[in-house]
Amino acid sequence: MNRKSLTLTAALATAGAVTAVLAVLPSASAAPNTTASAEPAAASTKLGTASYLPLSVAKKVSDIAMQKGIEKGYPVSVTVVDRDGVVINQQRADTATGATVQVSFEKAYAAAGFQTPTADIQNFAKTSPGFTYIPGFSILPGGVPIKVGGKIVGGIGVSGAPTGELDADFANAALKTLN
Repeated sequence: MNRKSLTLTAALATAGAVTAVLAVLPSASAAPNTTASAEPAAASTKLGTASYLPLSVAKKVSDIAMQKGIEKGYPVSVTVVDRDGVVINQQRADTATGATVQVSFEKAYAAAGFQTPTADIQNFAKTSPGFTYIPGFSILPGGVPIKVGGKIVGGIGVSGAPTGELDADFANAALKTLN
């Protein structure tokens, strides 16, 4: 195909696209709407709203989960993330090991990301082992999504107790204070 044919083909394709667009637009002969509106055109478009987890609430649930661990004699780390998995608050008890910090984050991140407790994800992984290989997620018990008004606004992860079930108990005890 020569250059003249390519140019002609491109011009015809463009003309066809313009014709298709004009066919769905309102007729140019229709009278324009000249009535004034109290609202700008952009304001008439309804935008969604998003719930979020305030720092004050993240601190509160972190403090309570940390205190529950200390009361039972377990130095834990607690991480609270927003619905996107970004850390809002993170704490480590004085004698908690360094590994607990990262694990608490990974539990919170998984709980928020999958919108389900990590203990449930761990059970699901028994029949779908691919869940054990998702980078950045820990499916050990102790991660719980944070819901407000039925919407996921974040996740909390606790790590450092001898079992994940105890970690989950501390997280759940903290979340009960939100109700």
